[in-house]
Amino acid sequence: MRFEKDIVFYISNTIAEKIDTCIKLASPNEASGYILGNIQENNNNGDFNYNYYSVSFYCIESSIGSTVSFILDNDQKMLELSEHLMKNENLKLIAILHSHPVGTTPSSTDKHNMKYYHNSGLKKFAHLIWIIVDSQNKEMNGFIYLSNKLTQIKLRVSSNENLT
Repeated sequence: MRFEKDIVFYISNTIAEKIDTCIKLASPNEASGYILGNIQENNNNGDFNYNYYSVSFYCIESSIGSTVSFILDNDQKMLELSEHLMKNENLKLIAILHSHPVGTTPSSTDKHNMKYYHNSGLKKFAHLIWIIVDSQNKEMNGFIYLSNKLTQIKLRVSSNENLT
């Protein structure tokens, strides 16, 4: 899998704790949620990098209760909920998060959904980060769909609550 060093996703400890609580509440099923925040583009003489800063997390109940699958299968509901949260928070939807019982590697269903939303034509999903959390050890990995390929990005958990 490709790795993109020029995209870094920052998660505050407070949001990491909320993610942990969401996973515990959903257990034994997969947890899911939205992360809202800001994206900062940096241009260093034509060499661009992007920092995603998480500001808030919302635990979302999956449309199916499953230990091996998380699905938000109602596109209109996803749009309405994300629009409502973004409007109230004045932030962007920057990530969709879900847990796996073990591991942080995207399943074939995850890959399909990432590609589907990336190619949906909806601008808000074009550069969305997908975060997968291991329910056992809380390890996280982030992914983005770029140039028609799944690409891993850097995730950093920080004790600094004012990341932006």
